[in-house]
Amino acid sequence: MRELFKTHCVECHGAETQEANLRLDTLEFPSASLDNAHVWSRVVNAVERGEMPPDYQEQPTAEEKKQLVRQIVDTVVHALPRPISLRRLNRREYENTVHDLLGVDVPLVDLLPEDGKVQGFDKGIDGLSFSSVLLEEYLKAANVAFDAAIRRIEPLSPETRRAELMQIKENIDSVEKNKGGVIEVDGSLVKFTPGWPPARIDDAHPIEDGVYRCRVAIWPHEPNGRTISVALYVGALFGPDTQEFIGIFDATGTPQDPRVVEFTCRMEAGDTIHIVPRVWPEHVTWRDKHEKRPGVGIAWVETYGPLDQAFPSEATKKLFGDVESISMKEQWPVWMRHRKNVKGHIVESTQPKEDLQRMLKDFIPRAFRRPVSDEEMQPFVDLAQNRLESGRTFEQAARTGVTAVMCSPQFLLINREPVVDDYTIASRMSYFLWSTMPDEELLELAAAGKLSDPAIRRQQVNRMIADPKIENLVNDFTAQWLDLRDIEFTTPDKKLYPEYDPLLLEGMLGETRHFFEHVLKEDLSVMNFVDSDWTFLNQRMAGHYDLPKVEGHEHFQKVTLPEDSIRGGVLTHASVLKVTANGTTTSPVIRGVWVLDKMLGRPAPPPPPGVPAVEPDIRGATTIREQLDKHRSIAACASCHKRIDPPGFALEEFDAIGGHRDFYRSIGEGERIPDQKSYRKGPDVQSSFALADGREFDNFVQFRQQMVDDQPLVARAIAEKLLIYATGRRMGLPQRDAADKIVAASSKNDHGLKSMIQAVVESDLFLAP
Repeated sequence: MRELFKTHCVECHGAETQEANLRLDTLEFPSASLDNAHVWSRVVNAVERGEMPPDYQEQPTAEEKKQLVRQIVDTVVHALPRPISLRRLNRREYENTVHDLLGVDVPLVDLLPEDGKVQGFDKGIDGLSFSSVLLEEYLKAANVAFDAAIRRIEPLSPETRRAELMQIKENIDSVEKNKGGVIEVDGSLVKFTPGWPPARIDDAHPIEDGVYRCRVAIWPHEPNGRTISVALYVGALFGPDTQEFIGIFDATGTPQDPRVVEFTCRMEAGDTIHIVPRVWPEHVTWRDKHEKRPGVGIAWVETYGPLDQAFPSEATKKLFGDVESISMKEQWPVWMRHRKNVKGHIVESTQPKEDLQRMLKDFIPRAFRRPVSDEEMQPFVDLAQNRLESGRTFEQAARTGVTAVMCSPQFLLINREPVVDDYTIASRMSYFLWSTMPDEELLELAAAGKLSDPAIRRQQVNRMIADPKIENLVNDFTAQWLDLRDIEFTTPDKKLYPEYDPLLLEGMLGETRHFFEHVLKEDLSVMNFVDSDWTFLNQRMAGHYDLPKVEGHEHFQKVTLPEDSIRGGVLTHASVLKVTANGTTTSPVIRGVWVLDKMLGRPAPPPPPGVPAVEPDIRGATTIREQLDKHRSIAACASCHKRIDPPGFALEEFDAIGGHRDFYRSIGEGERIPDQKSYRKGPDVQSSFALADGREFDNFVQFRQQMVDDQPLVARAIAEKLLIYATGRRMGLPQRDAADKIVAASSKNDHGLKSMIQAVVESDLFLAP
């Protein structure tokens, strides 16, 4: 290795010259006192990807390169300990686990501080620290969950509450005073915009908390060839409370025979259903004189419930036990406008000491996700019984014991056992694929010692992927791997992107989630994330991409892309293109860094201190290419930008909301565009460039094909992302072999995503302490 360095490398990375701030003639291997594995990783990446030595230098043979990489990897692996897998639950895992454990659905995520990320995921110990302040927040969340498990008043008998919209005075007033342009047509309220005033359905508001079956009657008004849709949300009528998104629904039918949308959800007393029109293409009153204004007619709304009639509630019985000694005791009067003589209840026991011990000994093993000895359970039982002996009620004593369990290390931490047994495997599989605690089948297999069998684990992975809870993996993994959590972080500039609307935002997320889920469930090659001849579209997304029409906004359909379409793979998804832009402009730097990390597994280092960022000029006076050409003349920046800029410039063919473009939009200088008043034609887009290894491309399509040619690198990068997500361990040069084994195992099925997940669950890194 040293001889190869001397022959090919030290001229630029030796005593006299250290290009890219790298010196190889004296570079030592990592040790307990020297953490420089990342430097060796740079060396391996540059050699393996043909970036070094530069093409004008004498080149080592392919065999020499292979032996060099192998020697470096082997040496680093033996020099460094395996990263630990111990970590706490992140806040989404905590909420999911508490919901499954107690049988409640109270929101808890926002009660806890945001988790830190390591290598792009909130699954690693370095980002999931502990503190006394955090423990206080966990205690608050545990108390909220405990309260949610107890129904305090006997539920009202189920009843239907119906609102005829044009019999409600607020809606009548809105029509009479022309508020927001709303009108009445055939007894329905017709709304044209999502803005003020809201469609009031006060007569249908629930008067008590509970689960309700809701029905909303809607129809399209003057659609003029459009598909008119509505977005439905449930929450408070006014105020900053978070609203629950129910979905997008296409309006069909007539005022006499409207479409009835039906769904079931939990509602609090006084909650409303927000009915928000989604009209696309948008109608602009002053401009679109050729047609009548399209809108959505809302005839009536019904709620029926509460449907959950059990008292004590099912959650109460699950926690305290369905036994004769447990009852609900009237305790305090509750004033309710619609009911008289209502009493609030507490949970009472005729044998409190015995019931505390029984319920906690049932609860603790479920909470700890494994068998628990009496010795380990006793401190929690003693804590609760001490509260009882000090004069507290049975319920107060139970609260102390239950919340103590939910704040304990055994509950909050996973992978804490020094020996990996079948119960540890059950938890690892469940938090990997479902982001929650193991279900009964996994725990039964663990109890029988069967999860140590790879064949059983493969069967369980198939079962778990087919389970509805796999939606947690689909949503959470795409949110973190592709940064979709940040999709609403910026709002596109209305002048530059007047076509952007909420329906497009919802379509962006829908396309990528459906795409990922299809690749997963059908075990398709992960190279589909780079290029595919299909995608999932609804009408709004097909229109945005200028593709043949797809009927309806409500459902996504798998669509075969035309041969001449530039779309295909997640790099052309509007969701990805939006999160890699700032709402106003695109930057080859931001997008290039994203591609290197997410798709090629080679994150770029942060910029040197004191070097100003490159900001695109939205006035159209200077092109981003001109700015970056100047930026690369800075020696400290050149080595990284030769890798960052090529993918970034390839993606310059797409604007900040994912539209394909030949020119930049400008709000300053530029040529006027017919029928377009808000922006002008700026400089032409130039997407050609050369990769760091010398390969050139003229456009995005050629660049994408070069990524397809780099299949081993892409497959390894995705395997590494899955390993980080599944194990919570950092990935680096020492873990390279684990990723390569997963790639090799999945190659039998063309690197299918499900096959990769099977290989992750069978890997030594997944099963190691």
